[in-house]
Amino acid sequence: MVEQFLRKFQRRFYSLEEFADYISELLDGPVTIEDANHRLLAYSTHKEHTDSARVSTIIGRRVPEKVINTLWKERIIPALHHQNEAMYIREIQEIGLGNRMAVSIKKSNEILGYIWVLEVNSSFGEREASLLQAAAAKAVTQLQQVHYLKKEQEKNSQELFWRLLTGEVMEEEGIQNNLQNWFSKMPQHFSVVVFETNEEMVDHVHKNIVYITNTSQKIKKLLYTTDRNMLIMLVEPVHKREEKSLRLFIKECIQLLKERIGVNQVLAGSGELCSHFSEVKDSYEKALEVITINKQLRPDKEKFVFYHELGFYRYAKVLLEQKKRESYTEPVLELLKEYDIKNNTELYKSLVVYLQHDANMKEASEKLHIHVNTLAYRMKRVEELTNIDLGNAHQKSSLLLEISLTDLSG
Repeated sequence: MVEQFLRKFQRRFYSLEEFADYISELLDGPVTIEDANHRLLAYSTHKEHTDSARVSTIIGRRVPEKVINTLWKERIIPALHHQNEAMYIREIQEIGLGNRMAVSIKKSNEILGYIWVLEVNSSFGEREASLLQAAAAKAVTQLQQVHYLKKEQEKNSQELFWRLLTGEVMEEEGIQNNLQNWFSKMPQHFSVVVFETNEEMVDHVHKNIVYITNTSQKIKKLLYTTDRNMLIMLVEPVHKREEKSLRLFIKECIQLLKERIGVNQVLAGSGELCSHFSEVKDSYEKALEVITINKQLRPDKEKFVFYHELGFYRYAKVLLEQKKRESYTEPVLELLKEYDIKNNTELYKSLVVYLQHDANMKEASEKLHIHVNTLAYRMKRVEELTNIDLGNAHQKSSLLLEISLTDLSG
């Protein structure tokens, strides 16, 4: 049936808006056309009926993030990616989505965009699905030029980004003159964020990170490039609480990669927020340092996001080299390890958790799944065996430093 409807699209359209209006007339419903990252490219003239998801998309010029996330959770977007046929989507009230039909626009299995048609006067059936599939076939030629220009723009911007990352361009005025081609408005604050993956399908992972970034409403992607298994981005926080926006974006990105494509081996790090483009090189180097430290942490230890969170870990490399030269082992910790082996106790582990929770008995005991009194007894026993004073801040911090360095050195 699709073949017979292809004839209806054997005409020239002078704009995507005209194309959207034509589809709307054929299917008797409001139409929106989006690019691969759910940015609005065109929409048909308003009919009497619409829904809040469509209105929000038109006002914001992009599909709201909560709508995209729900469509992923409901397996709607993955289905559109894997099939050529149009699919019917039932109402989802929580996100203001009415009954509609959708189809992906593909060229050699690469997603160029999507067409969405809202169901208004009569129910959609096989005829409407075939019509929409024919429209998607025609849309390939309509979107190819847009897609090609975007790819060329990305290629040119990546070259400029590398010049910023390597510090080749350092004069602020010269940098801003170059960047005027890419930004309608100069960003005020920005940071370099790096993602690193050990997954075999590196390109697939990078493509999904870019997609998540482009659809996020927490940050704005300014520039990006790749370097082997790393994706490097210059991003601008959207909200006033800039650091919180960046943190939420990074954590959400890692979580969505797990949920959507089953990827677990991704590390991320952010450099410091900058207000001058000449600071990008420094932000990049600090983001790399965060990833370097995160790779050395135990799997169960929470990973760092920002460089300034590293604390003493910023000096860990120097300290580890010193420790190696001296062949030094902390006698208190060695004594506890030996005692545990001989007596089948857990004093060393208990001390580690106690110190890592800032000597908070309640939190540490919950982590260890033991009673507070049991932990108190163990800490008293540690003091008796080692002659250390766990009320002494210097001794506690020194022990915690030794424990942390031991973890890093493996």
